[in-house]
Amino acid sequence: MKIRSSQRLVSPSLIAGFAGLALSSAATMAQDSVSSAAGLPGDALNAYTVGVNSNQIANFVVDMTTITTSWGNRYHIAPTVKSSAGTSVSPSPVYFNHLIGAQAVSNRFTPVGPLARTSYRVWNAPLQGVNPLRNNLASTPTINTSSVQAQNFALGFMEFAGGPNTVFGDSDDENNIIGALIGFDPRRQNRLYVSRINAATNKGSAAAGLTSNASFGLGGIDDNGTIVFYADGFAMNGPDVLSTRNWYRVNIAARSASLVPQIRASLGLGDAAATVRLLNLVENVTTPTLIPASVAGRTVAVGLDFLNNLRFEQTAGSAATTTQAYLPAGAAARGPMGITTGIFAPLSNGTNDAAIGSALSRGASATKTRGLSFWGLNTDGSVDNQIRLELPTSNANLFDRADNFNPGNTFGSLGNHEFMNYQSQVCFRGGNGPVAMTVLPSGDLLAAAGVAATGGAASVPQSMDNYLAVARVPAAGGPAVWTVAAHSGSATGANSKLILGSLDGQGTPDPNNPIGRIARYSEVFPSATNGPSISAPAMDRMGNLYFIATIQLFATPQNINTVGLIRANYDAATDAYQLELLVKLNDVLPGLNSTRNYQIQFFGPADADSVDSGATWSGNIVQDFNARQSAPPAAYGTPISLGALAFRAKIVYDYDQNSTFVDPTFNGGVGADQAYNVVFVVLPAFKPADVANTDGDPSPDGFVDNGDFTAFFNAFFLDSSDPNRLIADVANTDAEPGPDGTVDNGDFTAFFASFFGG
Repeated sequence: MKIRSSQRLVSPSLIAGFAGLALSSAATMAQDSVSSAAGLPGDALNAYTVGVNSNQIANFVVDMTTITTSWGNRYHIAPTVKSSAGTSVSPSPVYFNHLIGAQAVSNRFTPVGPLARTSYRVWNAPLQGVNPLRNNLASTPTINTSSVQAQNFALGFMEFAGGPNTVFGDSDDENNIIGALIGFDPRRQNRLYVSRINAATNKGSAAAGLTSNASFGLGGIDDNGTIVFYADGFAMNGPDVLSTRNWYRVNIAARSASLVPQIRASLGLGDAAATVRLLNLVENVTTPTLIPASVAGRTVAVGLDFLNNLRFEQTAGSAATTTQAYLPAGAAARGPMGITTGIFAPLSNGTNDAAIGSALSRGASATKTRGLSFWGLNTDGSVDNQIRLELPTSNANLFDRADNFNPGNTFGSLGNHEFMNYQSQVCFRGGNGPVAMTVLPSGDLLAAAGVAATGGAASVPQSMDNYLAVARVPAAGGPAVWTVAAHSGSATGANSKLILGSLDGQGTPDPNNPIGRIARYSEVFPSATNGPSISAPAMDRMGNLYFIATIQLFATPQNINTVGLIRANYDAATDAYQLELLVKLNDVLPGLNSTRNYQIQFFGPADADSVDSGATWSGNIVQDFNARQSAPPAAYGTPISLGALAFRAKIVYDYDQNSTFVDPTFNGGVGADQAYNVVFVVLPAFKPADVANTDGDPSPDGFVDNGDFTAFFNAFFLDSSDPNRLIADVANTDAEPGPDGTVDNGDFTAFFASFFGG
């Protein structure tokens, strides 16, 4: 029988025997950064700068701080990549950097191997960084990383700005695709090695009056850094503007630092060696995604068009091949598609299986989008079998299995509800995709998507009465089992899904200890008349969901209405979800590299009339595990089921350390503080005492028990030359729960504090 934390049987006298041990250690503290000058313009990199001060590629270290969630779980988090610099408008810029639209990360990590680069800049002081013109590069050291063995993944995002005239929606707009190759040592995953790379621009420079050539929408990216995206000429009117709908692919690892990667209609590609145009059509298509090269042998672009075709890159370099075999006869897809690299037996024919595709869909002759469609994908992008599920119409078949909430009772007849999150800009700007899914260890398919209870997905503006519907499809056959993972409630908040735990982060998932609830969008933003209140979900491999929602926290003297990043923890035994708060607006976190605190001041699920492309989507998550884990984590609610999560936010640094966070952008350009739009990366923090799984292998499993004590004890006393001694390397010198390459008294203290502290 596995001994849980409440059953630890280690003798106190044995612990006392460690008391006299003392070892020495050394640590290196090392983009979060602020510029060498206070306030505007900041130190974001310029998308158009080449030459001796090229900003096209920047390699740097990001050290992640550790947060404690409402369930007492720990995650590493850091503002990992900034968007590009704001355009200079004489005599000064009006914003620090571009707004961020859709984001995506690779579906998998690479196997453990070398980092993308052999040298990265690292710092732990203000003013240092990677911008040659805005940071003190002379005092910013580099480290040789040729010996680091890492798990690697990739991140991409679309960014946009009003251009030199600061007016959005005209031919002066700036629009770029940014990528990043990111790696971490599996035993020290609170340090990221980042290579930020400019993948594509829609103009050649930031000069005033220069016409932009394209508008972009983000698609997907794989673990090797191959990114696919959509481009058209919407709102552009210059002489070399794209007049068609296009898919492009860029190998960001092959990008040249000496070229601006401009996309144009007739004058060629800015970095032709790294860029391929996959599709050039008159008809409308959605943003593409991809089957990663690590699964298919080469990167294979796939996506949907408005003629109900699945388009796929059966022949390398062209996505011209089409099929409608991914849907039942008469059905119609809506919005961009999503992908997971798991294999679900009913969708597979057993030959060249690579992945599963998903999309929202309508049944034959239907006027509402009430379906989830899934299909098996082969290594060339072709389709095997398909399944389509329909949202139930009976209250007995769709309810929250944790709190018994029935959306049909609160929001009206289920037959009027629709899956949402594909209307307005989503098809052309992303993100990908509205349907999150995974194949569970049992072999069952689990999928989730957002539902609009009124107003529906065919209507803009969008409803703020929302819920996440989840379907579990048995691998052995039979009907899907439906549940509700999260939901808003009535206009007064009645029946809203509760968030559990403790606001100080020391709580447990106690259904008798609610700390807040999902709120309708108008409760947080009183002038709003539409939503959604809940973003599209991302799903990890164990079925847990991650999403952005408007929330109300219970507090004295009055409740707090805000926005939070939520994790819905999945109990596979009951098909029920309970909610955990990860981070929220106005949280203040330490920048370990900049040595300046920053405050999260913006993120949200909705834009002016619909879901925000910059919110979370199914493509915002790495559905993989840390290489230290020899088996899927079994513990309910454990952080280590997460590979990595990306989300977009605006942060403000307390540059002058006066404990205020004032964005000069909204203060007439006056002020010392600095505000940036960033993409955060979130990784799980292993409990220092979780060092072994149930069969004695030296890998975490989400539990803390006697097996962990034995493994730590045995490793701690090994000779320093024995590589197995690093099993006892659980903390660095500042007590962060991340290894530092040495075994010393800090590891002893951290292990036993974790072992007996839960």
